[in-house]
Amino acid sequence: MPLRNLRSPARPPILVTGVPRSGTTWLARQLALAPGTALAGREPMNPRGSQYGLGGTLHAWTRLNQPSRHQQAVLRTAYLGLNPMVYSRYGVRQWAAPVPGVRVIVKDPFALLSIETLHHQTGAQAVVVVRHPGAILASYRRMGWSPDLEELDPIAQARLGADRALSPSGDAATDMGAFWAALHDIAIADIDATGALVVFHEDIATGGVEAARLLYERLGLRMTQRSELGWAPVKAEAADAARLHNFDRDSSTVARGWRAATDEHELAALEHTAGSTLEHLRARAIDLGPGA
Repeated sequence: MPLRNLRSPARPPILVTGVPRSGTTWLARQLALAPGTALAGREPMNPRGSQYGLGGTLHAWTRLNQPSRHQQAVLRTAYLGLNPMVYSRYGVRQWAAPVPGVRVIVKDPFALLSIETLHHQTGAQAVVVVRHPGAILASYRRMGWSPDLEELDPIAQARLGADRALSPSGDAATDMGAFWAALHDIAIADIDATGALVVFHEDIATGGVEAARLLYERLGLRMTQRSELGWAPVKAEAADAARLHNFDRDSSTVARGWRAATDEHELAALEHTAGSTLEHLRARAIDLGPGA
């Protein structure tokens, strides 16, 4: 049976998802500042290297439509906080995750293509973090990564049509724009079907405590003095290219810094391939205050 029958609908799990490098880990950790929450930390659907990949059943980007019984069991235990295999050093109060009444937070970029199925299986309230494709391009470049076009291609064609076939073009910005747009275009129907919240990274990262308070309210989380302190600006630090996450950097600096790392050609290519998708997402984004 779906996990929603095992956990109170008033306190469903929270799934934080988005294109990789969108700030999902940062936002999930910020949400876990709320009392009565716990963040597992590891991404249940991540198929890379030694990651969990739903108990070894996933090996590439996947859209879950009819998860096997084993996959259903893995999802339920992960979203109940009962699966230590999805604990990691990026978690927050993982020891409390199985405690009745605790709101489990799961962060998983690879869940972006399966929001509706995950909502049905676990009752999770999804928060989709949207970061400008130029920021993703800059972050991928820093990490030495490239977009997974060939992996995503069969899913994109099945969901969006043959005219959305994905193949490397040789231009980094064009490829990133196509990758970014396809992931979000596939997710949009699930967002609409499940009432997932769309949050722009720059809005929440630069909006301070007031923007955070509005998001907490939408999720039914409580803002405390400790939570407010966790959203206070910190001294800006330069990114360490050797680190996957740089949590000690000022969030406003992170949100805006990508502009210095992209040129006019790249911005034009991104606008051409991803501009309309960006507009569709902005139309769905929740209002986080004057800066949004």
